[in-house]
Amino acid sequence: MRWINRLKLKHQLYMIILFALIIIILLQIIYLAEFTTLANKRAESTATQLMEQVEYNIESTAVSLRNSSSNLSFSKYVQEIMVSDDQLRNFELYQYIKEIMLSTKSTNNNIYSIFLFNDKTRKISDPIRDDNGVTDVMEDIYNFKSPEFKNPVFTEVVSGDDERFSYYAYIFPIFSYPYTINKDSKIGSGLLVLDTRELENLVKINGITKNSLFMILDQNDRVIVSNKGLTSGYRYENVFWSEDGSDASGQIMDYEGRRSITQYKQIESTGWKIVSVIPIGDLADEMRPLVVTGNIFGVISLFILCIIGYIFTQNVTRPVLEITEFLSQVDNNSLKQRLTITYDNEVGIIAASINKMLDTVQSMMRKTVENQTVLYEAKLAEQRAEFLALQSQINPHFLYNTLNCLSNIGMAYNVTEVSDISIAMSNIFRYSIKGTDLVALKEEISCIREYLRIMDIRYNGKFDVTINVDDSLMERQTLKMVLQPIVENAMYHGLEQKNSKGHLLLEGILTAEGSMQFIIEDDGKGMTAEQLSELQKAIHDYENIGLYCNDNRSIGLSNINKRIKLQFGQEYGLDITSAPEVGTRVTLRLPVIEAFTQSDD
Repeated sequence: MRWINRLKLKHQLYMIILFALIIIILLQIIYLAEFTTLANKRAESTATQLMEQVEYNIESTAVSLRNSSSNLSFSKYVQEIMVSDDQLRNFELYQYIKEIMLSTKSTNNNIYSIFLFNDKTRKISDPIRDDNGVTDVMEDIYNFKSPEFKNPVFTEVVSGDDERFSYYAYIFPIFSYPYTINKDSKIGSGLLVLDTRELENLVKINGITKNSLFMILDQNDRVIVSNKGLTSGYRYENVFWSEDGSDASGQIMDYEGRRSITQYKQIESTGWKIVSVIPIGDLADEMRPLVVTGNIFGVISLFILCIIGYIFTQNVTRPVLEITEFLSQVDNNSLKQRLTITYDNEVGIIAASINKMLDTVQSMMRKTVENQTVLYEAKLAEQRAEFLALQSQINPHFLYNTLNCLSNIGMAYNVTEVSDISIAMSNIFRYSIKGTDLVALKEEISCIREYLRIMDIRYNGKFDVTINVDDSLMERQTLKMVLQPIVENAMYHGLEQKNSKGHLLLEGILTAEGSMQFIIEDDGKGMTAEQLSELQKAIHDYENIGLYCNDNRSIGLSNINKRIKLQFGQEYGLDITSAPEVGTRVTLRLPVIEAFTQSDD
């Protein structure tokens, strides 16, 4: 690129301006392309969010309907009226069932009416909205009165007698209770009829395009609701998905003669589909004003750049050359020289600034030693303040003395609980700050007993504790604070949340393989399978614990497992099992380390 250096500064500036013009044009082209892509992505993202929101609302409705159906089917009044032949008793039962129906509808606005049928001829209707032909249509389609109908189902959309509105229903069987799986115990069926008008708010969308289509279809591709006023119950034929579950969701394709972004989502719990179709032409119409504005801005920018470039080359190059020549002559021995350029524009300001800078340099050179001295003294003062702050920290012996003082006060006032807690806390604190990582097992057990002593006072004997550790292990070495946090977890996460009296077991044995095994087991709240799975992942994949959960129990157990494996090897560590309302069991495997002489802190 030496030929560029041989060009005059004016010609180099012309070349720079030319390159700038080319770059602006290219940026304008890229801007239009990227803007189009971003507009498509924005519309697709907006539609996706709306579809997810609609799916969430429908899933919530499905869960609510299942809960409502369970409350009805397992009601003792419903169970009795399904099999009773006593007319007077049935009249009394209906009064109770009517209240249950009204309560169910009041807690779920989606329910339009409720019907119950037994396997004979009895039909129990909604006290407010009686049958309008919907149940007959549902019976023809699903034959829910037959003994073979045993699985709940969300129905397709049907019309009533007046055909003003369309309906769908959640049909569920009613079994006698108690019953067994191998016994045919179906005694009736129930219908929760829902008006499609309650779903219309879910598809009233704003912020995509005016011609976008957004709708919900049932299992047979019949329209439930749409934002374009398509008739409920109308079978939608222009589908773009296949029967095997694959689809063109998120792709651009011809749809009803227009290039459109199509999206489709299946709702697992109901079998319904959410469909979104966004015409690309609408997106182009919406962004056309921005495109025109961008083009105008680009043309104006090019024109202004050309004018500025010409003025710049004519009025700047000469004084810039003078400034450059002057600066090349400035050194420590010529700081008294000054520029004599008298322009009133920016070049003159630069010249004046250079002269001012030279004045400042001279002044700063005189003050350098003074500033260095001030900074040095300030650093010493800062270090002195940090030293004083460290000296002011609380000495551990102060805490021991304070706890002993509390113990003496408790004894003086005959408050044995205060004295006992203070002594236990002092022993635990002294043990936890012990300088060595390996301690005798009897010291760890002693720390646990002190902790349980505090818990027994706090909860007034709510828990029974059994500690059964082989005496031959007491002098063996183990990691400090490796069992106590697990006992604390059992208390806090298991037994504390139990209403009745709880029991904690700590057992330690020497296994046939020659290792120490400890079991900490409680009969407390326990965990679900999902909670246990997440906890086990956090324990065994402690490097990525943040991917699973971040509660204290997971982090604490993960840290214990990590300490054991880093200290003793991968064959050692902990495992956990649990069941809801049964309890939790933690098993630790540790090596046998012989006792050695160790001085106390």
